[in-house]
Amino acid sequence: MYVCVCNAITERQVRSSVESGSVTLADLQFDLGVATCCGSCAETACQYLPQGASGCEHAFEASITVAETTEVTAGGGARARVGMSAAARR
Repeated sequence: MYVCVCNAITERQVRSSVESGSVTLADLQFDLGVATCCGSCAETACQYLPQGASGCEHAFEASITVAETTEVTAGGGARARVGMSAAARR
């Protein structure tokens, strides 16, 4: 079953990441990219963590990376959209 449709991340991948040491949503985001697009899968992904969904404070807030984007000029004048995570904005 897919946990994160945006990034095609499966339940098996999330379980494997947790078995390998992921204990927070940020760990899952770094390891797999789960909840880094629309964020609607954040709560579901948190349910696989050792503390369950209750161990995932501010899951939605931390998962928003695309909602606020900044345009930057890349080398040849091309524009690239770069997302900033909630943690990076602090």
